[in-house]
Amino acid sequence: MRVVIGKFALFSSVLALSAGQAHAGEVPAQSLPAEDGSGDAIVVTARKVKEKIGDVPLAITAIGAEDLRRNDHIRLEDLNQLVPSTNVVVTNGHQTSISIRGIGNNPGSDGLENSAGVFIDGIYLGRPGMAASDLIDIAQVEVLRGPQGTLFGKNTTAGAVNITTELPQFDWGGRGAVTNGRFNYQQYQGTVTGPISDNLAFRLTGYDTTRNGIVKNITNGDKVSDLGRRGARLQLLYKPSADLSIRLIGEYAREQQSSGAVTVIPSWGLTPSAIQTKLDATGATLAIDPDGLTTAAAGPYSTGTRQGAGSAEINWNFGSGFTLTSLTAYRYWQYDSASDTEGSSADVMYGGYHIKNDQFTQEVRLAFPRMGNVDAVAGIYYFYQKVDTTQYVSYGEDAAAWLAGMPTATIKAYAPYSAALATLLAYNGTRWDTHAAPETNSIAGFGQVNWHVTPNWNVTGGLRVTYETKQEDVTRPVPVSTATGDPVAALASQAAGPIHARISNTAPSFLFSTDYRFTPEVMVYALVSRGQKAGGLNTTLPPSGLGADALKVKPETATSYEAGIKGDFLNHALTVNLDVFRTDIRNYQANVLMEVNDQVVQLLTNAGSARTQGVEAEATLRPIRGFTLHGFVAYNDAKYREYTEGPCPVETTGQATCDLSGRAIAGAPKWTAGINGSYEHEIASRLIGYASAEFSYRSRYFGSLDDSALTRTGGYGLLNLRAGVRIDDNWDLSVWGRNVTDKKYATNYFNYGSVLPGTYVAFFGDPATYGATLRFSF
Repeated sequence: MRVVIGKFALFSSVLALSAGQAHAGEVPAQSLPAEDGSGDAIVVTARKVKEKIGDVPLAITAIGAEDLRRNDHIRLEDLNQLVPSTNVVVTNGHQTSISIRGIGNNPGSDGLENSAGVFIDGIYLGRPGMAASDLIDIAQVEVLRGPQGTLFGKNTTAGAVNITTELPQFDWGGRGAVTNGRFNYQQYQGTVTGPISDNLAFRLTGYDTTRNGIVKNITNGDKVSDLGRRGARLQLLYKPSADLSIRLIGEYAREQQSSGAVTVIPSWGLTPSAIQTKLDATGATLAIDPDGLTTAAAGPYSTGTRQGAGSAEINWNFGSGFTLTSLTAYRYWQYDSASDTEGSSADVMYGGYHIKNDQFTQEVRLAFPRMGNVDAVAGIYYFYQKVDTTQYVSYGEDAAAWLAGMPTATIKAYAPYSAALATLLAYNGTRWDTHAAPETNSIAGFGQVNWHVTPNWNVTGGLRVTYETKQEDVTRPVPVSTATGDPVAALASQAAGPIHARISNTAPSFLFSTDYRFTPEVMVYALVSRGQKAGGLNTTLPPSGLGADALKVKPETATSYEAGIKGDFLNHALTVNLDVFRTDIRNYQANVLMEVNDQVVQLLTNAGSARTQGVEAEATLRPIRGFTLHGFVAYNDAKYREYTEGPCPVETTGQATCDLSGRAIAGAPKWTAGINGSYEHEIASRLIGYASAEFSYRSRYFGSLDDSALTRTGGYGLLNLRAGVRIDDNWDLSVWGRNVTDKKYATNYFNYGSVLPGTYVAFFGDPATYGATLRFSF
């Protein structure tokens, strides 16, 4: 209790610094008055200018600050419940993926970017895990579906997530929140903003989130899968004149949690004797749990991230409607992990990563005013990134016994007569490191022109040309003793490298769209666009017999065709968006298996092609004052068109590779749907009561890249509820529940056949949680 009171007092003190000069509230950063005065029209910046969402001719969903705060949506994975055709998986800061319309589910790779780009305040994040911290004090989140290569750039073949934070205000104000819930979940967040002078304002935001573990370790009794996140953001907004603004942002965040504990799902019955032999040889136990609430891992299971960033945004309206924008940013991101590899109670092996990522971006763009029937935007963009990564495996004292399937004493007895057993015995107590440092330089020029053919008919064309180079050196030194740090002579032959690899390419992206308004409230549109995901480099050594070319991955290209209708009916009480789409992906980047020198190895490379196609619909209804109902449904048929050297599921025997052509893309349910509603009503003078509910559903899908039937996740739905009261918008108390039906569901699967024959391990979503939140503002 003392810790809770102390943290609450700290946030309260920060907010109270300016309470004496507080005003009633803050001005929303991204809203325009609706034409009938009934509410706010959502404004987005999807085309690098502010415009109403109904005027944007593409599939886009926007969630505003009010909705984000009302339901405590502070995590990137909350988008799964709010946006059609979207799947965000955050296992940890390194294993984070964002899939839109079925594209983007490849696991984390340090030499390859994600297919869906993430942008915060206009700045591209080199890896989606950079956005896996708590998203506090957010003005709006926009999810753009389909390739966005023209204005958003590379690595948006699936789409883009565009996040904007709240601006500093020239009136004093602030808000805070204290939350306590099941598993000792505690969160404290606060924001204060105000003027420093007549033309300089600031905004300071901070948060601290903790939670006890929810997975029981049957070996030592620990509770793992806990949380520990904290961060802060400081902004300055300088407006020396009405035509010039300079916004500076500095932020820091860190996360430490025990998220690497392996949970084995009950597929091990396929090869029980093989695993039992290993358990008998080491005297170990293994936790088999279909609900993901137990583990037996004896080794470490910790992950941690630290990141910091600084950016400067300059906007200058220099006359006649021309606006020049400059965005300059630097960000570093560091990740460290140590996870028990096989998940048993034996001291077999554990591994992890040490990664440091530095990136610098610079964008300059010019928005042209409307001249006659034409307006436009053009610019240049530069991106630099260097990733220093070390992947390691440490073998424990039971490693040889586990790998050989016989007790250590037996191995020692026969090792003098068997070179293979002697080599295995040398593994015990050693650490193997693989170093790589991929470096990226990218420069692009882009432009987009809107031709207003008539007052009701518009045509848009855009082009972006990107030139990019990547290079790296990969090396594995001689394994060392974990006790002394000295190289192990018996394993000297395992050293390899350095191997140098370099790729470069010039990539055009384009957009062509047309839209027509039958009435001021109804618009139809059609578009074709192409985006490109950058080429990549494997950060693991290729097997003997393959040279540097095996490290290289070609760019992935997506061409999308889309048509839709957007309508605003019943005097703005009903909005409806409907679209149909098809996306063809060439040089699809995926993991493949190949046989080299009688050894099967896995590499990230270009598998062939894929395609997604489907229908998406969204609607928002405001039938009476205080009541809002929003729903969406999407059908998406996502398949590999060509994937001839794919990985085989554990139930397939006697094959080194499997042809997955024509099979469903992993992690892509055919159906996603959601409905959420909120209602508020004045109970008494100054006292408002409210309630909200959210339900989301996704149909069954394959959880592993090999499309194993053992990882086919059945369709499931998640329900969140909240009810509360508020006074004058200054005090707000609510009780809430997330996943209130306590649905057990896996978010990620991995084939663990190399250490647990015939087995998959899984990471699961949170069980039912509930608690209370107190908010205050001034």
